Amino acid sequence: LKLLGSCPEGWRRFGCSCYYLSTERKSWEESRQDCLERGADLVIINSEEEQTFINGFKSVSYVWIGLTDSVTEGTWKWVDGTPLTTPRYWWSGEPGGGTYQNCGEIYYISSGQGVWRDLGCSFSQEWICEK
Repeated sequence: LKLLGSCPEGWRRFGCSCYYLSTERKSWEESRQDCLERGADLVIINSEEEQTFINGFKSVSYVWIGLTDSVTEGTWKWVDGTPLTTPRYWWSGEPGGGTYQNCGEIYYISSGQGVWRDLGCSFSQEWICEK
């Protein structure tokens, strides 16, 4: 029986991962660098259950997630290199930004409800790390 380790202070556990919600705002690249320095990476959402958990992090706001199509326009991949398959939670009409919006965010349209959008990577906003 594998005992679940605890998460560091300020992190939240879900399944086998720990999650950290930033307390400041940075660009997507700077946000990812912060996660890497914490021994983590920007969050990768693998299931509906994980998306639901992430939806509980914020009310109306925006956070960076580990999704980008900066390598090949229109080919969305997670930061670990895996392609975006299902499930996906794009908001209606998203992703629609073309070559100028290459980074993925969660837009919390209401408390407990988050949808994905693509955005210019230089915008400053909060982010979620996962390890």
